[in-house]
Formats: sequence, structure tokens, C-alpha cells
Amino acid sequence: MRAVLRAVLVLIGLCLVIGGLLAYTIVRRGLSARAEPSQVETILAQTMRRAATPAAVRNRPNPVQKTDAVLDEALEHFADHCAVCHGNDGRGDTAMGRGLYPKA
Repeated sequence: MRAVLRAVLVLIGLCLVIGGLLAYTIVRRGLSARAEPSQVETILAQTMRRAATPAAVRNRPNPVQKTDAVLDEALEHFADHCAVCHGNDGRGDTAMGRGLYPKA
């Protein structure tokens, strides 16, 4: 029983420390959709995305075969729908791409 109580207290203490760090980060940086995310925020988001994707799906190979016809169709789609913001080279250095957040 004491071990369970000790584990609960350690867990509560850990939650308080993490909560305090998050509160400090929010106070220091503020909340903004324009600011670049911190490294901690980026790692947390990537970890959560990975955890939310089942391993069976995550490890599946691409069902679309890489053929010349598929690549031609993909290039046409990119030129038609994506290049306006991302640019032909994918850098996002276009009139529209420079004004987007997050960056194209």
C-alpha cells in the first residue's frame, strides 16, 4: 500500500513539474499561431502523431506503384494544385507562399 501511495505522489509531483514547465513556456513565449514552435513542442507533436498512427498502418508500403504514368500524373497534379503556393521547386518562394503560415 505504501508503494502505491509513493508511486501516486511521484506521479503527482511529475505532473506538477511538467505543468510548471508548460506554464513557464506559455508565459515566456505566449500563445501565437505565428511563432515557430519550440523544439519541445515539435518533438511532442511528432510523438503524438506517431502514437496516434497504428503500427500496422505506419509500416505499410505505398500501395501505388512507382511508374512513369503515376509520376507524370503526380507532376501534373503538383503543377496544377500545389505550385501556386509551394513553387515549382517546392521552396515556397512565391507571392502566395511567402505570406502563408505555416510556411509552404
